[in-house]
Amino acid sequence: MSSVESHQEQLSQSDPSSSSNSCSSFELIDMDAGSLYEPVSPHWFYCKIIDSKETWIPFNSEDSQLLEEAYSSGKDCNGRVVPTDGGRYDVHLRERMRYAVYWDELASEVRRCTWFYKGDKDNKYVPYSESFSQVLEETYMLAVTLDEWKKKLESPNREIIILHNPKLMVHYQPVAGSDEWGSTPTEQGRPRTVKRGVENISVDIHCGEPLQIDHLIFVVHGIGPACDLRFRSIVQCVNDFRSVSLNLIQTHFKKAQENQQIGRVEFLPVNWHSPLHSTGVDVDLQRITLPSINRLRHFTNDTILDVFFYNSPTYCQTIVDTVASEMNRIYTLFLQRNPDFKGGVSIAGHSLGFPKYCYGSRRYTNTRGRFEETSTL
Repeated sequence: MSSVESHQEQLSQSDPSSSSNSCSSFELIDMDAGSLYEPVSPHWFYCKIIDSKETWIPFNSEDSQLLEEAYSSGKDCNGRVVPTDGGRYDVHLRERMRYAVYWDELASEVRRCTWFYKGDKDNKYVPYSESFSQVLEETYMLAVTLDEWKKKLESPNREIIILHNPKLMVHYQPVAGSDEWGSTPTEQGRPRTVKRGVENISVDIHCGEPLQIDHLIFVVHGIGPACDLRFRSIVQCVNDFRSVSLNLIQTHFKKAQENQQIGRVEFLPVNWHSPLHSTGVDVDLQRITLPSINRLRHFTNDTILDVFFYNSPTYCQTIVDTVASEMNRIYTLFLQRNPDFKGGVSIAGHSLGFPKYCYGSRRYTNTRGRFEETSTL
């Protein structure tokens, strides 16, 4: 408790809590008097960069439980690697990082979350760091046990958090001090709302995915790295396929799923655009690309020219070989992580990703709009 007390002693009595109107913008909620403290239930989140902004997304309930069990397992928990999201991502507990398994993607920060805050202009709650959440929890436990509220503490960023009561907790951003007009922290804007426990914030937490995989589908993109009108990547589009598939299973085959008669369909993206453009062709194109209308020329070089590459004997074979090797790599890795898999395998291709594939030891060709096995390699 010494760390909590030291945080409280550092604050002056002129803190925002002394102002009579510091809580005027909040609705006070009646609370039942009681001194029984119950530990907070943690939930695990990961951070994604969306539109150049950090967004914290909760793991589904099953993955969060697995992460918490691994975290609480003992001394060697920090060395654990926990598969999440149907085995498509691995979480390294020591690093608190989340890594994609089958494709290249920037690693995401992972956090064991118990306390959250949100400002007026924020759409979602943001979790505090694990260390500061522990300080908040210790302060909350002391307040509940002693039934003494108006607890104040300071964050590492010198931001002030005040626990008025279990239903009203606020977060004031740092202020350099009173200016020549005598402004006070409460006049600098509306404070942030603080919540304890994921059950007290508005966030969608899914149940998770069935462990059993009945079918595997490789999805091959068409020309360019963008795969739809919103210019999303192949990974994002395939995530939508997977979500739609899971929703259809739950709505149309719910009873069979509850009886464990069926599992799920796994969709994995096959990316051939990046390996093609990493062969040095982009450097050659840049030498002959005019500087005028830069965006249009960049879009053309990155997208439309894939059609001409496919019509070139040299680059066409590069595309086919890349698709084949990428499928074999993903499938080998998939079998290593799912040794009991005995389901079927299908290939879905969009636009230029449709005409010709090589999968395993079988060759498939587009014949009258459908895939047929034409030869064995």
